[in-house]
Amino acid sequence: MQKGCYRFLKNDKVTEDALIRELCERSTTLSAQRHVLCIQDTTEMNLSTHKHRLMDNSGLGRLDSKHPQLGFKMHSTLMMDASTHDVLGFSDVHLWHRPLDMANRRERKIDSLPVEEKESSKWINAASKSKYLLKEATAITFIEDREGDFYSQLSTIAGDNVHYIIRSRINRKTSTEFKAWDALALQPSVGSITIELGTDRRKKRTRKTVTLQVRYASITIPRTSIKNAANYPRQISLNIVEAYEEGQLKGINWKLLTTHSISCFEDAARIVEWYSLRWTVEQVHRLLKKKGFGLEDSELENGWAIRKLCILMLSALLRILQMNLAYNEPEGGQPIEEVFTADEVECLKIINPKLEGKTNKLHNNNDPTRAKWATWIIARLGGWTGYTSQGPPGVIILKRGLDRFAAIYFGWQLPRDVGTR
Repeated sequence: MQKGCYRFLKNDKVTEDALIRELCERSTTLSAQRHVLCIQDTTEMNLSTHKHRLMDNSGLGRLDSKHPQLGFKMHSTLMMDASTHDVLGFSDVHLWHRPLDMANRRERKIDSLPVEEKESSKWINAASKSKYLLKEATAITFIEDREGDFYSQLSTIAGDNVHYIIRSRINRKTSTEFKAWDALALQPSVGSITIELGTDRRKKRTRKTVTLQVRYASITIPRTSIKNAANYPRQISLNIVEAYEEGQLKGINWKLLTTHSISCFEDAARIVEWYSLRWTVEQVHRLLKKKGFGLEDSELENGWAIRKLCILMLSALLRILQMNLAYNEPEGGQPIEEVFTADEVECLKIINPKLEGKTNKLHNNNDPTRAKWATWIIARLGGWTGYTSQGPPGVIILKRGLDRFAAIYFGWQLPRDVGTR
């Protein structure tokens, strides 16, 4: 089976674009009649520790660090339901690499280039592809960090039932005497919101709950000096929301640009809540590279094959994330059919009694129509005891269990396939 996987990944007929298209089209079938949050983020896969055995000219290039590093970059758009916060899948994934001998920003005169010729076009392209695939959604909101704050995007991606929440990068000029942040600072706090922040190892932050003060203002931003300026409106009207830890010099401080209308505290608090979900896509990228999946430790020698493996891993990782979130939800997470196929659910029903103990504590007492029910089974297959005293199953346990389930499911499905031919 391992050799078969290697042949599959090295096969030129198995294209990166085809794998991404299948992943995204499968995911976006869940978007109908939903308000979908499309959370964009960029990461990079550093393969420098294997550079001496990696093939030349195989889809790898230089990374952002000061010292030469080898790998590729990925920009992904994760979808979540705005109401339930269920993870739905991906609406876009883009992989690319920079030439090893690429000139620096000054030599390339990057500031004078139109946005279409810059890497920053990834934000606009992802939004365009997502809008095309999410035609059945009732509304779309793009959520981005500070890298997405540039006028070419702020003035173009919103539309009918399409909005954005983008963290402000600079204190922009407005149509008044006050700059955007200064106008915001004049506003009083309209209330506070308590949110849970995920782990951020870069900032040495463990998971924690914080209370943030909220204020907002309406601003009009004039067009900046950009290439092909005539292609963009002279000004845009936005709302800006600030969420900050009061009295904390180095605490959380988000200034969020949005096209959503805001007329009260509840509207502003909703913007902050949605933006806080950005940690979810960061968690996806962290798990892809580190715990459990370890893409950067791949032993494959072909960069193109590693890139295709990355896309396949996203599909498995998505399911693990859905299960991980479901187990911590009192309601049992999202409907099971959004995570497992009908055949997989049938197989899980057969496995479930074999994993239950004699006492009620070791019974799967979860709702069989919700993802948490399946999570209990997968976790038990991964070595989790089932006792609440052990704590909830982690992603490593879930990955191990999902791997074992895949083998069981293959064996269970095999005689059924044979019997139909």
